[in-house]
Amino acid sequence: MPMPLVEIDHLQLELAVESARIRVLDGVDLRLEPGRVQALVGESGSGKSITALTLTRLLPDSLAHRVGGTVRVDGKDVFALDHRGLQGIRGSVVSYIFQEPASALNPVLRVGDQILESLRLHRPDEATQAEVVRWLARVGIPSPEVRARQYPHELSGGMQQRVMIAMALAPRPRLLVADEPTTALDVTIQAQILDLLRELRAELGMAILLITHNLGLVADLADEVSVLYAGQVVESGPVTDVLRRPAHPYTQALLASVPRLGGVAGPLNTIPGMVPPAGQWPPGCRFHPRCAEAVDACARDVPQLRDLTALRRARCPFAGEGASA
Repeated sequence: MPMPLVEIDHLQLELAVESARIRVLDGVDLRLEPGRVQALVGESGSGKSITALTLTRLLPDSLAHRVGGTVRVDGKDVFALDHRGLQGIRGSVVSYIFQEPASALNPVLRVGDQILESLRLHRPDEATQAEVVRWLARVGIPSPEVRARQYPHELSGGMQQRVMIAMALAPRPRLLVADEPTTALDVTIQAQILDLLRELRAELGMAILLITHNLGLVADLADEVSVLYAGQVVESGPVTDVLRRPAHPYTQALLASVPRLGGVAGPLNTIPGMVPPAGQWPPGCRFHPRCAEAVDACARDVPQLRDLTALRRARCPFAGEGASA
């Protein structure tokens, strides 16, 4: 088997907040092979984006403190790297499409200059205006020579997202982290962005870590999926198996909440309550206050992430091979 591009083993991470430290990740396990698409799903506050940021230690060391576990990218222990070592994997090995491109792009720099800066840092031999225009055209932006001279506010949301993709892909990374890449875009632009990511993945042979709330997007693009809840992976496996036969009650509840065309009219299914804030996790299973299948032991016993099959894992003692969705 090829060496995994990303290996996260039981990662535990705390953030410094005022004079205290709050545990935000508490048992994240992830394995991503070269050229594959791994999805991270879960409600806001589950720990998806923070997990992605730890791949290159983008959170400052004064804020983020690893308590336990390991993170390896391209065979390197990320937490053992110095500044030069981190610069060697940021952009060239792992590149990011951040949420809300209007906020992520620099408002006072022309978009072409921002892509050119990415090239100068990671592929200086290709840092030319012609290469910038080529990448803008490659991501489907019309009149790329004109758009390269414009500022972010002069572009639509869909074009801003494409600029972010061009900036992330210009260094030709081995892994693209796409954090909610279609948020706030209309369905037509969403479909175009998905087609673009699928096409570029095949052309460049890169892996993708997809962070999203959209289970339809997961089904359409991902090979594997990991479900996060309250700082832990609660279920993982091949995307078809997990979505068709979810094993953990949280995954089942997420899928039951997805609206379906042609269904019986009535109120939408919802999950009662909210994800508990970091540092305020309940004892036992963290999902038990919201779980329709919880028993008394769930409030007491801490479940472990266990193998269901060779490829499926779930953090629930009652999880079998999964229930049909």
